[in-house]
Amino acid sequence: MSTTTAPDPRRVALWAAAQGWHVIPLSPGTKVPMRGCARCSSGTKERPNPRYVQHDGHGCECIEVGRPCHGVLAATADPERITAWWARMPAAGVGIAAGPSGLVILDIDCHDGQPPENPAELLPGVDLPDDLAPGSIHDGRDVLALLCEARRARYPEGTPTFTVRTPSGGVHLWFRAPAGTTWRPLVGALGWQLDVRAGSSYAAAPGTATRAGRYTLQGDCRTVAELPVWLARDLDRTGHRVRPERPRVVLPWRTRRSVGSGYVAAAVRDELRAVAEAASGTRNDTLNRAAFSLGTLITPAGLDRAQVTDALLDAAHHAGLPEKEAQAAIRSGLSAGARQPRTLGAAA
Repeated sequence: MSTTTAPDPRRVALWAAAQGWHVIPLSPGTKVPMRGCARCSSGTKERPNPRYVQHDGHGCECIEVGRPCHGVLAATADPERITAWWARMPAAGVGIAAGPSGLVILDIDCHDGQPPENPAELLPGVDLPDDLAPGSIHDGRDVLALLCEARRARYPEGTPTFTVRTPSGGVHLWFRAPAGTTWRPLVGALGWQLDVRAGSSYAAAPGTATRAGRYTLQGDCRTVAELPVWLARDLDRTGHRVRPERPRVVLPWRTRRSVGSGYVAAAVRDELRAVAEAASGTRNDTLNRAAFSLGTLITPAGLDRAQVTDALLDAAHHAGLPEKEAQAAIRSGLSAGARQPRTLGAAA
């Protein structure tokens, strides 16, 4: 692929498909996907399309028959479909759909603008050096260098990987998503003027021209490196990695341990069952409340704290809580409950 002459968009699209990337046509002179057919295109706020029919693009018949409707949803690596698209739209730019192509693209902006007054907003969640000089941060390149310094990592722009210069002077660093991982785009979550193209987003291929200028290849590298481990960890931390919730099968809970008798035993079983069957997002709080409740019974009911702890751990394991997290919640709850012993009546 030439870095000096304007390549034919169809050839660029076919070259991208040969790399296993999925492409979409972009409206000539823009970085916006081509508008779909009259039924699928809503138009703009200023000029809404009266023929638009609101529907879910994922099941739209237009995609199945090969129309470039619904942006990234229509992305393909099929050379026949690509050839047909650019035969009808020879001036269309080329967009690369990140998710279907298995790509994570780091978008380093170099926009004009003042950095955040609060340095902590440059890289949310990252400890910055105490000697950070005021006025030393001007754009995304500086922010990325700061992140590299904090992680003691090599600056990614020096990593041999497919690199595209944007018309505004920014840089797109293309990386291959690690096997078995899924990622999502989040604007600004990593840092100021650092964005991520992944999942349902896309990036313009080199050679694509807009009114602001042309996307061009930078350097000689024509291959895509795997996402660096240190950067993957930060993107995981900032919520870019998709970790689907696994469906949890709740089995009838039966404690393997006998704790207490009569009223006390029933109270213990109820608390253990609540922990074992707690829904995702509530498990830790449920465990802590149960530990507190049982902690109030330890002294008045003469319960063995070690037995109670083991029974709670059994229930926590059933719920899927990590060992260390469960132990901390149990220890805290039991101690707090033991300081507030309840009064038991004759029924206990």
